[in-house]
Amino acid sequence: MEEVLSFARLAKLGDAFQGLEFVQTHATIDAEPAQSPARFPVIVFQAGYTGLPSSHTALMEDLASHGWAVLNLIHPYEVTGATLADGTFVTFTDEKNALRSGITDVFNEWGPEGGTMEKIVAAADDAEKEKLMRGYLGALKNTDQVVKRWTLDAKYALDHLPKTGASGRIASKLDLSRLGVAGHSMGGVAGAQFCVEDRRCKAALNLDGIPQYGTMIDTKMPAPFLMVYSGRAGRAGASDIIYKRSASKYYRVDVKDTMHLDFTDMNYWGGPLRQRGAYGKIDPARAAEITRTIVREYFGQEILKQPSPLLAGKAAMDGVTVTEVRQ
Repeated sequence: MEEVLSFARLAKLGDAFQGLEFVQTHATIDAEPAQSPARFPVIVFQAGYTGLPSSHTALMEDLASHGWAVLNLIHPYEVTGATLADGTFVTFTDEKNALRSGITDVFNEWGPEGGTMEKIVAAADDAEKEKLMRGYLGALKNTDQVVKRWTLDAKYALDHLPKTGASGRIASKLDLSRLGVAGHSMGGVAGAQFCVEDRRCKAALNLDGIPQYGTMIDTKMPAPFLMVYSGRAGRAGASDIIYKRSASKYYRVDVKDTMHLDFTDMNYWGGPLRQRGAYGKIDPARAAEITRTIVREYFGQEILKQPSPLLAGKAAMDGVTVTEVRQ
């Protein structure tokens, strides 16, 4: 609950979301892993920069109910809240309830982002798109450090899985030869970078993380990739110039009537965030259904070899456009 309160305090939303502490999920703390199958395929998930790690609970529960083990990777001080190994709870704000200086440094680099992405989307040819993208990415020194740090975090987490306790019992059943990486916003961008660098990744998915920071613009990614674009104006397709030539296979999915937060549980919150225009026109339950279906079917196809009716165009969803992009 404290991660929500730290966000509410920073956004000056008062006690608008106090009731969230009473929301019941379908998860159980320290549950014993199922006896069958012997090993579980794995998805590493990361929330966005300054995002709420718990705001993807519904998606993770859905994946778990379909046989996936989900590792929710949390980056202390760069998300709304995190609990350290010694039990200390830390947030993304300082003692004055202001964003930590390192976060402000990153956000300051993003000032030209909206206008630049609009120009990239509107550009008539790939050469101009690439020139604009390179010009923007080349100035993101602090952002690059975030991507590098989060990528190292993912590697470290997988290299140091727990050996004992309830977490150790689950870790012992993980099949890292069937590993997917997904995330929202910066989490999706950093996950893609991980898949550029680490061959354990068999497929990557990005929920509306725009643009693709990191080295992918110059580096091949041997894994397949799926990008979900929201309906935000001037953003759809902005990173295609990178993905279509880097990923071994690239799916682009556009979801009508959505905004950035519609791919999180936060779209159920309503209240002042809806009044501030944080969500699209889509119904929250519909947004959740679409997000779950895309993520589940994509990783099912690419890692478990279960053909996706949605990606194959055999089972359409209203407002969802799927394109397999090729050079």
